[in-house]
Amino acid sequence: MKKQITLIGIVLFSIFFSSFKGIEPDSRILAYLGQQKTEQLQKANPDLIRYYNFFLDNSYTIAEVPQQKLDENNLPELVLPIKNGHVDTKKLNVLTLNIKRHYDQAVYYKVKNTKEIFIMLSEKDFIKKYNEYRKKLGLIKE
Repeated sequence: MKKQITLIGIVLFSIFFSSFKGIEPDSRILAYLGQQKTEQLQKANPDLIRYYNFFLDNSYTIAEVPQQKLDENNLPELVLPIKNGHVDTKKLNVLTLNIKRHYDQAVYYKVKNTKEIFIMLSEKDFIKKYNEYRKKLGLIKE
């Protein structure tokens, strides 16, 4: 009986403690900002960590297009991590790309050594998507 009470106490303490830990940053944020800056943001501005976490996987789309279309368009080329002929989105760190985003216009790039294009969403479209995500989490009202 004592063991069960102790176990329940440990579980409850772990749940309680983890709720104060804050938002876990994606490892790509650590790679971009470094450990110290990331820890500072976790304490001072955890909402920015949430924003970056969402931004990393939701600020762009990747589309496969016929080679002819790629050849016809004079799009700038991006070197991105590739796996099996496609962009490796698990390794892709959009924070490091230095792409100038526009408020109401997406930005297009050819992905080197693939038949894909990388489309950085406009700021307007991304914020709309991010706000929908925050609504689902109950962070903002409808």
